Amino acid sequence: MDELTEAYVKWKYNFNLSDNFNEEYSFKIDAVNIYTLEKEVCIHRSENTKAAVALVSAGYLGTSPEFPSLAISLQTLELYYTLRLFKPSFSVEAFAKALCHLYSIPFHRGYRTGLSDTFDVYLAIRRRIDSQVAKELGHEGANYCVLNSCPACCYKLEDEPELEFSRMWVVDRNNSLKRMAGIGNREVSDTRIFGESDYYLSEDFVNIYAGEIKARPLACNIEDEDPDELQSDWVDEEHGDPTDGIEDSELAQCTENWKAAAADQQKKMWGIFHESGYFASACRHGFVLWVADMIRSGELAKYPLAIVAKALGVLPPRWLMGYDIGCSFGGTILRSSLGPEFAKQKCRTCVNAFHGYSHNAACQQKYHPLNILGMGLEDLETLERLFSSSNQLAPLIRYMTAYRRRVFIDIFLQQWDQEKYQNLATMLHNNYVQALNILEDEAKALQADLLAKGITIEDLETYFVEESNHLKEIGKEAEGDLHAVAYVELLQRYRELSSACDNAAADFRSQTPADYEFLASAASYSRNLSDGRRAETKRRYLREQRDKTLFEVVQMETAMSISPRWEPTDREYIETIEYMNTRKYRQALERLYKLVIQRLFELHKMNLSFTGYKMRTHISNALQRRSKAIRNAVKTYNSAAAAIGRPTLDWVKVTHYSFLDQFNVLQDTRHSILDKKWADPVVRHLMKQHRQVARAKEEIQHCNIQIRRLQTSIFDEDKKFQKVLEHLKDTSMYFPVHDFINRRRAVNQLLLSRIYQTQALPGFTGNRNPGVREGSGPPTSTSVPMNFDLPDPDSDDGEDAEDDEIVDGMGAVIEYMSNLST
Repeated sequence: MDELTEAYVKWKYNFNLSDNFNEEYSFKIDAVNIYTLEKEVCIHRSENTKAAVALVSAGYLGTSPEFPSLAISLQTLELYYTLRLFKPSFSVEAFAKALCHLYSIPFHRGYRTGLSDTFDVYLAIRRRIDSQVAKELGHEGANYCVLNSCPACCYKLEDEPELEFSRMWVVDRNNSLKRMAGIGNREVSDTRIFGESDYYLSEDFVNIYAGEIKARPLACNIEDEDPDELQSDWVDEEHGDPTDGIEDSELAQCTENWKAAAADQQKKMWGIFHESGYFASACRHGFVLWVADMIRSGELAKYPLAIVAKALGVLPPRWLMGYDIGCSFGGTILRSSLGPEFAKQKCRTCVNAFHGYSHNAACQQKYHPLNILGMGLEDLETLERLFSSSNQLAPLIRYMTAYRRRVFIDIFLQQWDQEKYQNLATMLHNNYVQALNILEDEAKALQADLLAKGITIEDLETYFVEESNHLKEIGKEAEGDLHAVAYVELLQRYRELSSACDNAAADFRSQTPADYEFLASAASYSRNLSDGRRAETKRRYLREQRDKTLFEVVQMETAMSISPRWEPTDREYIETIEYMNTRKYRQALERLYKLVIQRLFELHKMNLSFTGYKMRTHISNALQRRSKAIRNAVKTYNSAAAAIGRPTLDWVKVTHYSFLDQFNVLQDTRHSILDKKWADPVVRHLMKQHRQVARAKEEIQHCNIQIRRLQTSIFDEDKKFQKVLEHLKDTSMYFPVHDFINRRRAVNQLLLSRIYQTQALPGFTGNRNPGVREGSGPPTSTSVPMNFDLPDPDSDDGEDAEDDEIVDGMGAVIEYMSNLST
């Protein structure tokens, strides 16, 4: 491989080959070249040059290392590689068919196989060169990408304000990138293991945390799920999922909803996959940190725990991790072996903004990004965007070997990070503008509304505390209430049985058969005798049940010191009946809420791009079943609500977030909330608006710090580039490194242009001068010239004018960067 890599570099950068070729060792070979469409080429080589090396030196790559029968031009392979960077769903087979069309020959599978094998070798050569370039630039190391890929997160400067969280990042799983398992005992010919990725965690490392959390069974509601569709061997009954470590009763509902929404992953069809998806993590700006394949399992706790273990060992303390079930997973971490270190480093978890609205109100107050001090305007839905894009790979990798699947995913993730870097300044600019707009519009409206209502910011904070304390009491039942309910239920059953027993005895005594005849026949007598025995058996059964129930009533009265027995007109009896109606209402609302949450999660999955036909069909069927269950739950809820004078719901209302946001308020009927100010809809809107304004102020601080970090990293990087190029002069690695630097400088020019646009905003409050990276020593110069012609921030010429301003800004940046290199 070293010889092929060296030959590729010489061909790529037009080095003069030192070897003189010998016609005796030259050979002709069938060729594929999308640019020339030649069908055969003559390859010249010397006596000591291998055929494979000679092919690469001539700009071709053979389909086999020893005796190739076909050679594909490197330009053709580079074209396919480039196309795949920006269109991940473009398959080898599609490209092979395009080549056959250009060559006017019919396609057959051999061409696809040859192209695929050759592309593997081409990728191996590129990885070897990329590794050497990274070594020369000092970008090597197991954790280099995690610690350096995102300057806004990692490039901490001296004397900058301390943030609440050192880093914000997210984890989640993706179920689309599955790979079929082998059939029976068939052996796979491609046994290679791809271990050159900067992202992938090994299966052995992940399995270290397999036994940390034990599984807890999920009770299947037969009204919601079809038990025949569950597959017991797919459900891991030993290893727990991310919610199995939680013991907090307040979060039990979130856990149950998540488990119920995840139940569809346990269907029979999923057992045919070896990799059932992948578990990923990324920083708040979208740069991928680590990923791990989910092997023949659902979303087990070992996957996020393995990533948390890496984060505790690599990232600085006080980080925050977002997860759709982050409220429960925090408890899971603390119960695992990672708990002491997690607590020592003062790290914490939270939920994502979208998924957070499906959690109960008590959970949202503590774990939703809007309510967490120091979060800014971050929604932590980064991975949803990543998964939406990576789903393009799903049709390609479904039947690939494990090696090629990882290679293609790794290429995608590398390109994703490069695009995230290119758009980083734009992302920060948009965040800054969003925060400024909130402070401009919402802050003024908040002050006006507070003045009109006669309350203050301090009052809003007090309301948050009162609401939190109130929510903690929701759903708790006093022991006396439970005993009273049980007693009244026994009384009701006793009266029902007594009435039924009296009716049965009366029927037995007074009923005359319709076909009664004096001196009836033997057949008629036998029939009447049978009817009489059945009636007597029913009377005896009801009398026994009545006596048994009466015994239980007497026991309850003795235990509760009740005397005399409650009657339907007694005050205690009436209050208990009202409480029982409230319980039915609360239980109906609880079930309705659960079904709506499952529907929301399924709809969210339904919107993912490039979801396969079978997957979409499966989800559609589940939604149809769930919709029927929701309609029935709405009817049950309306019946229970009418019994206690509560407003009923219609089908449209249960599909809106406003219903979910107010769920816990609706649920409470034991203590009146009508006289509480925080329950006033206007005040609740002001409370939310106040949090948005507070988060916007934090976002301004975040952006000021992150923009300066990015700006400083670009200047420092360019100085480093100059030193590296000077060091590599007259070496073969100069050209690959120079190629990388040129591309990077072009991107940096665009970033600087957008940075100076942001610094020109009327409300910008950050430091416009570059800083000094923490731990890098004194700066080489005390100041950096900033003679950029900034675009007019008040221009209203539309998008075209904005693009022109960016181009003009790039011209100024290019001029500045040129001055740096001279």
